[in-house]
Amino acid sequence: MLAGELGEKYGTQHEYYNLRTPADAIKLLCVNYPQLQKDLVTAHENGIGYKLIQSGAAMGYDELHLPFGSKPMMLVPVISGSGRATGQILLGVGLVAASFLFPGAGLFGASAFGAFGGPIAAAGTLTAVGTALSAVGASMILGGVANLISPQPELPKLGNNRFDNGTNVRGTGAQGVTRGADGQQSYGFSGPANTVGTGATVPVIYGEVITGGHLMAVDLQVTDDSDRLAKTIVPPDVSRTTINGERLKRVFNSAAGLDTKRLRPEYKIRTTDNDRRISINQGFGPGLEKTLEEGRSISNDDLKYKKGENKRKKIDVIFKIEGGLFDRISGAGSTEIPGFISYEVKLVLERPGEQNFTGASAGVTVQGLFHSNETLVYGHRFEVPRAGKTDELRLRVEIVDAETVNRTKLTIIGYGYDLI
Repeated sequence: MLAGELGEKYGTQHEYYNLRTPADAIKLLCVNYPQLQKDLVTAHENGIGYKLIQSGAAMGYDELHLPFGSKPMMLVPVISGSGRATGQILLGVGLVAASFLFPGAGLFGASAFGAFGGPIAAAGTLTAVGTALSAVGASMILGGVANLISPQPELPKLGNNRFDNGTNVRGTGAQGVTRGADGQQSYGFSGPANTVGTGATVPVIYGEVITGGHLMAVDLQVTDDSDRLAKTIVPPDVSRTTINGERLKRVFNSAAGLDTKRLRPEYKIRTTDNDRRISINQGFGPGLEKTLEEGRSISNDDLKYKKGENKRKKIDVIFKIEGGLFDRISGAGSTEIPGFISYEVKLVLERPGEQNFTGASAGVTVQGLFHSNETLVYGHRFEVPRAGKTDELRLRVEIVDAETVNRTKLTIIGYGYDLI
């Protein structure tokens, strides 16, 4: 019996006599209806699998060559979506392959081996070999088809970068009212759960399914600013600023694995010495070298390693934010919300005669709500690999994302040893 669309196209009932196995029934149907075979082979491209049911029980591939039962057998189309075939949902191409290619010795029987090989000692031995090869071939075909239906994505690789035990930190992303993506990639969809974040898979649902929501984007528009509940969503305060979700402090604390410390607003690098420290004073924002936009970057002079030491070095990178840090929930005059700047810091190791590589790296998100009458100065501490006397470090800072008022400035004061 053929159910659903198969029954409508080829008839719901088909009677055959002296069937030995369910595979024989599938094979006879395909011989009598060549188009049916084509439909079965290509059904997975439309997300359709099948259930083969007899006596109320669903069969698997390994049961297609068992003796045919006394009850009618039913082939039922099942919409399987983009997931891998699970349970007893069978692939149409697998049904055809199991019926035509792998029936015991099948195409690998005595006649086939007689055509390609030499004399055969024993038919029993040949049948055993043919059956084994059939099973291997079946698993390869069915496994390959499953991968075609649901290819599993791979996370991006680092290429030629290597860290050699240096700092390698990925920030947690902005945690605010209008931006909540954490930047982590997720390809999972299992049951009623919210899946959010950059790179998340968008599920396609067929039929009736109990599932959670999937947040795609949020856009808030305030239609009437004349009756606001508050000017700001939280009180403006530079001391509430966070780095990778952790409150900045006057002592070192870990911000998602990156040692960070808040410094005095008047902090300056007073001397420049390539053996110890380099003053940069370049940055992003109005009146500075680059705008505060995604993809903008600054790369600066090389810092030499301390001479006479043969252990990991601690490099401090100092930043300053001025001009205020906040955003608005809508247009000018609407409620103020925390703004944020996400950037990536890389310390590139340059060795004479060798290819440069990243010695330390960190993704950072600074977020808070304070006005232009306050200035924030803070520093990150990095660990870099062992080095020789001729090695040098080059600092690179790149903006990843930003949501803040257009007068915000992010300045790189400098970097070097023992700056904090």
